[in-house]
Amino acid sequence: MKYIVNKIVILLNNNHGVDSKDITVIEERLNAAFPQDYITLLQWSNGGEGYVGQNYISLWKFEDLPALNKEYQIQKYLSEKFLGIGTDGGGICYGFCLDKNYSIFKCSLGDLDINEVVIIAKSTKDFFKKAMMEKL
Repeated sequence: MKYIVNKIVILLNNNHGVDSKDITVIEERLNAAFPQDYITLLQWSNGGEGYVGQNYISLWKFEDLPALNKEYQIQKYLSEKFLGIGTDGGGICYGFCLDKNYSIFKCSLGDLDINEVVIIAKSTKDFFKKAMMEKL
């Protein structure tokens, strides 16, 4: 993941990274244990946005994950197995599919229908690698 961070460092407008203790607090609130590649990204930048390849990616700040997931009603419509982590800057949500080893999904925020969820990457690292090479 550090290789990917080095590649996207010039692409994303980033924020200061998150401390490990803060990550643990939010993981407990969300009843989740985030994969190491996502933690590495958070330690570099707490959220951020910009173009990665042809894709605009807006990652939510870590401390905002519980509130934004509640506001967008991600778990209500998709189930507790899904956790939004950002958007395409518009109506597409990106997030984790918790029961599939934290695979990355995308789904329209305007139609949070489990049948419309598409798994687009098997990890955070793969998500950014794919974003650099093709349209998500």
